[in-house]
Amino acid sequence: MNNKTLAALPLIFFILTSALSFYSCRTTGSADALVTVVDSLGRNVSGAKVVISQDSVTSPNTGAQANVHQEGTTDLNGQAAFSFPLEAVLNVEVTKGTLSIRDYIRLEQSKQVEKTFVLK
Repeated sequence: MNNKTLAALPLIFFILTSALSFYSCRTTGSADALVTVVDSLGRNVSGAKVVISQDSVTSPNTGAQANVHQEGTTDLNGQAAFSFPLEAVLNVEVTKGTLSIRDYIRLEQSKQVEKTFVLK
């Protein structure tokens, strides 16, 4: 190796370790849900009420109850979007008129999870 290459090695090493440090310190994003509601024929259902909640989780350390609750209405594409600060497994209840469905959705940190619900 020549002297210029040897002199550049510490600089290259510094740049690589700095880049890796900044990448590993990035903050995580929200846990998002995109709910799509369709009827039994697969057609989008607009105007359906979507409730995402979890109210039965209690911290064993503090006794605090985690009350997570968001509501939305599906748009013309049959979709409703939600955003939460942390990943979780949440209950989903979808209703329109006399039709309804109950299920769950598992949210992942820094991702948008998409799930389709069929109203019957």
